[in-house]
Amino acid sequence: MLLKNKVAIITGAGQGLGRSIAERFAREGARLVLNEITRSTGQEALKAIKSSGAMAELVTGDASIPRVAKRLVAAAVRRFGRVDILVNNAGIGGSSHGDGPVTESQEDAWDTIMRVNLKSVFLCCRYAIPEMIRNGGGAVINMASVLGLTACQKYFTSHAYAASKGGIISLTRAMAVYYARSGVRVNAVAPGLIDTPLTQKSKRRPQVMNYIRERQPLAGGMGSAEDVAAVVLFLASDEARLVTGTILPLDAGWSAGA
Repeated sequence: MLLKNKVAIITGAGQGLGRSIAERFAREGARLVLNEITRSTGQEALKAIKSSGAMAELVTGDASIPRVAKRLVAAAVRRFGRVDILVNNAGIGGSSHGDGPVTESQEDAWDTIMRVNLKSVFLCCRYAIPEMIRNGGGAVINMASVLGLTACQKYFTSHAYAASKGGIISLTRAMAVYYARSGVRVNAVAPGLIDTPLTQKSKRRPQVMNYIRERQPLAGGMGSAEDVAAVVLFLASDEARLVTGTILPLDAGWSAGA
């Protein structure tokens, strides 16, 4: 019960990484405020988590909109009295929104990806960190990507996506230094290719999977959402009380071999 009675906000918690993180946190005793942009997906996750005996609440909406980010924090304070943990997991991929190399990417794609992936982190931290400080500290875990650490010339050439994840990495380090004296730890996880609903297109392409087996030799392919949840749990827990400003690659060797 590493998170017993801790209050955690998780964005993008309806499926994939966010849902696995939420389910793992629930098993570890956390009280949860889940965020999901699609109500039906969020309700399904909420029902599953509450059926396990965990205390949880759902706030639907886009976390990159100020009123939604405010509502998330307000819901945690109203229901549970505090905020201990914030997991900024909400995000979107690049290619399906018109992203690509800068000479081919659509301007609307750049704006959308930066807003959803990076601005949501800024806004949720803006409203959650003061509550953490008020209660003596807390932990923020941001979802970056291996593509924010190293360039890829083949198959994954979404430059707006890479820039948004690189922005998360720089923001994580800046916040870690600034808020350390207030007891707030800020870290990021940088996964490689993980088996989630968002990566099923890649999974169906043999040439991409051959490439991933080369880039992620430790896994021999994609990682699992549970792999990511385990690392996020550690960073959220008091076991990581001296860990801040860390960008933890969870990429089975991808960035080390780049």
